[in-house]
Amino acid sequence: MSYLNGFLEYLYSFGNWLGKIMLLHLLWLVFSLLGLGIFGVVPATLATVYIIHKWFVQGFDIPIIRQFWHFYRTNFLKANGFGLIWGSIGLFLYADYYISKQFIQSFYFHSFLIILIVLFIVSLIHFQTVYIRYDLKFFQYFKQALFIGLARPVESIAMIITLLPLYYLYNILPIFTVFMGASLTLYPIVWFSYRACILIEDKRKRIQNESVSAL
Repeated sequence: MSYLNGFLEYLYSFGNWLGKIMLLHLLWLVFSLLGLGIFGVVPATLATVYIIHKWFVQGFDIPIIRQFWHFYRTNFLKANGFGLIWGSIGLFLYADYYISKQFIQSFYFHSFLIILIVLFIVSLIHFQTVYIRYDLKFFQYFKQALFIGLARPVESIAMIITLLPLYYLYNILPIFTVFMGASLTLYPIVWFSYRACILIEDKRKRIQNESVSAL
């Protein structure tokens, strides 16, 4: 009987989690459209990351809609500023990659561009959690995101690997994309990035404590 109760409790917890994931995706979709798409998608994405990060820190019992709306509203302009910078860098790297592939055709230059693109992707996926977790100056967010990506390569690689089964899942069952695509994709990304931040913070605290003890 205890096994049955445990299974039912697990089933309830999973259903509760799934419902919240679907609600969060719906909020992402609605608020992306609310910002006319191009101006709404970045604030909505960061608001989604904000809620997921809160789940890891505080648990699932938080007012999702109210906190999502508050973050979206108060960070709308700043989020679009970051989105403009990231988008510009991405377009610049894509243009360079295309030109290198079609015209320059230099192995060394092409390899250098690929390294830059990888660093760009790693920094971008960590940036979301860095923006939520830390209170930094505008351009320090970019530096901190790159630092975490390089300092914790295991988590950075794990994030990218995790996206592969999701990619195949969305292709095989597109209904997952429709009802939970944004939040389900961001969930493992935020988890690994959150873990990377925690490990770096713990290491920094240990170093500080050792320095104090040495004095």
